[in-house]
Amino acid sequence: MKRIFFTLVLLVATPFSTSSLANEVRYYDFEIIIFESLDEESKISEAWKNDVSIEPPETFVTLGKPYPGPMPKEYMPKHTFKLLPGNAYRLTEDAKLLKESEKYRILLHTAWRQPGMTAETTLPIHLHKEYIVTQKTEETPVATATTDPDMPAINLPAPDVTVTKSKAILDGYLKIVLSRYLHANFNLVYKTGLPLTSEPKVTIVNTNEDAEAEDLGKPIEPYIASYQLQQTRKMRSKEVHYIDHPTLGIVMLAWPYKGEDVKSN
Repeated sequence: MKRIFFTLVLLVATPFSTSSLANEVRYYDFEIIIFESLDEESKISEAWKNDVSIEPPETFVTLGKPYPGPMPKEYMPKHTFKLLPGNAYRLTEDAKLLKESEKYRILLHTAWRQPGMTAETTLPIHLHKEYIVTQKTEETPVATATTDPDMPAINLPAPDVTVTKSKAILDGYLKIVLSRYLHANFNLVYKTGLPLTSEPKVTIVNTNEDAEAEDLGKPIEPYIASYQLQQTRKMRSKEVHYIDHPTLGIVMLAWPYKGEDVKSN
């Protein structure tokens, strides 16, 4: 009788337990590294539109800031779009290799925790960062050619070094959807060559005699380039994923969070 009673209890409890597991919210730690390729040939391999802009969605999340609007009761606030500290990063070795390379420049490296959300409930994450880009160019003086063997060697002056500074902006959104797999949807724009001030400082005078009078002395802005990345990537957790692009690259990792003792900010 005791064995029969115990079996009946299990039969009654099983549907309830399965339902509870189905409704359980799964949490993940996400980490991304967004970097720029410094290969100039790659940047000119495609035709880019310089006036690209992304329309902001009606509702979005900014990591490290309050949740926009009322948070659904099934989500734990301390684990919903919360930034993680550096000691929780798992892509440190990848970041180190990128920093040591002369071919790449890291633009953004961050990590956060969030619940797995469906396509109907997920919110896009706003990614935005601004940089000051310093570029040095050297112009080597040219010696005057001579055929006189008695002419002493000419000591050329040191190369002229020109330092220019401009602004670059990374802006866009990342939407993560959990269905059978995780899906990461990126829409990013990286703009370079932006002036440091709102008004251009450079003025050009057209010396062409055929030029119209109104073009003379017309201010011009520095050359601005915009590079857009729009990609969707199906992800498996615990696997490092790489997104390729002529100018931008992304390394991304999703790791299931099961209550380990990792503090979030």
